[in-house]
Amino acid sequence: MLYIIIFAVLYGLIPFLLVGYIDGREKIKPIIPFTLVVFLASLYEFFGSILFQINVEQWFLIYSLLAFFAIHYFFYKILNKKFAHLFKILILFYLIFYFASRFGLRSLNYLDISSYLNVYQTIIVLLFSVLWFRKIFQEFQIEKLLDSPTFYFISGLLIYYCGSVAIFLMANDLYAKDKNSLQYFWLVNIILNFVLRTLLIVGIWKARPI
Repeated sequence: MLYIIIFAVLYGLIPFLLVGYIDGREKIKPIIPFTLVVFLASLYEFFGSILFQINVEQWFLIYSLLAFFAIHYFFYKILNKKFAHLFKILILFYLIFYFASRFGLRSLNYLDISSYLNVYQTIIVLLFSVLWFRKIFQEFQIEKLLDSPTFYFISGLLIYYCGSVAIFLMANDLYAKDKNSLQYFWLVNIILNFVLRTLLIVGIWKARPI
């Protein structure tokens, strides 16, 4: 299982590195911050978690914050900066809960906080994905969705967050009952990460000039 984890972690370096080799970067500009977050996460997980065995509790929460803003930026851009008030409200509620849970609600551990943040992020991904699909079908901007880099980015986010939300919600109970069983559920999270990163790569590759 260690080799699978190492492969999945290092695989996360590819999307951001691939961005530098694509000439059509304007098409994928909204997703670049998220690929950078994934890149940094891969580096930290490889060196910090795997090689040096550093406690990852704080990193999970930092990653959640970085990913939230990167994904928010992505949807804000592809929706042509519409729904600005909605974006601001969602950011405000996220920050209130994030800092309250980390520095105020001492009864919550990092698994609880991560699960609640993951649920919130999943709702946001679902909401803005629906708005993007509605926008596309109303404006008839794309003849073939499979030719759109954004379609692959959104598909990756939907698959990952909708697939992992149950894992995060059960993580604390599983860890309390049987630490070993959590590893098998975490393997599902690794697979979902692999799918997300693969779709990021495919989307970036689709942006290249033909």
